[in-house]
Amino acid sequence: MKKILIIEDDKWISTSLKLYLENSDFEVYLHYEWYNAIEKILEVVPDLIILDINLPWKNGIDITREYRLLWNIPIIMLTARSSELDRINWLEIWADDYIAKPFSPRELLARINTIIRRIPEQKEIIIENNDFLKCLDITIDITKKIVKKWNKIIPLTWNEYDILKKLLEEKWKVVSREYIMKEIIGYDNYLYDRTIDTHIKNLRKKLDAKDLILTIRWEWYRINI
Repeated sequence: MKKILIIEDDKWISTSLKLYLENSDFEVYLHYEWYNAIEKILEVVPDLIILDINLPWKNGIDITREYRLLWNIPIIMLTARSSELDRINWLEIWADDYIAKPFSPRELLARINTIIRRIPEQKEIIIENNDFLKCLDITIDITKKIVKKWNKIIPLTWNEYDILKKLLEEKWKVVSREYIMKEIIGYDNYLYDRTIDTHIKNLRKKLDAKDLILTIRWEWYRINI
């Protein structure tokens, strides 16, 4: 079931649209303000975002500009604006589509389905079973606790191995610095520690894949595929 996140401060629009989309076999999440909007996206990891352009204090264009530095999930903008300048802004920030209020839920659903059909299936990028984790050209042998790239063993420390394994297990979800420091490395005081940064840097270097692990606001990490 595809997941949709609606970021809209009008609760009547949000709840009505949520019910309509749930009846169309989507899993729908709501968020009502700009505050923590990026965090909500990282938490839900939706297949598509419906974003109101006129949120209080911070508009949808600013949120999208910030978000596009981190992710490429499709966005449909809800807007009362229809000027040429606004349409240019949407193109500049790579919004996938927009629909003007008031709108027909049926039309919005049609646009959602059009975009969803263009999204490539990602389930085969990371293959997981009881013995192996595979991501593109990288393989983790869970039984032997070794990592290979193109069948060449990559020497990793235990912490580096555990961090990489956790990131691959989570697939497109984020892993927090706090989790890595406390649950993997075993430190209680992690606030100003640079240990994680060193491990991530070493992983990128050893795997010869500087873009494989994405750092998000220095608080989260995820596999960048």
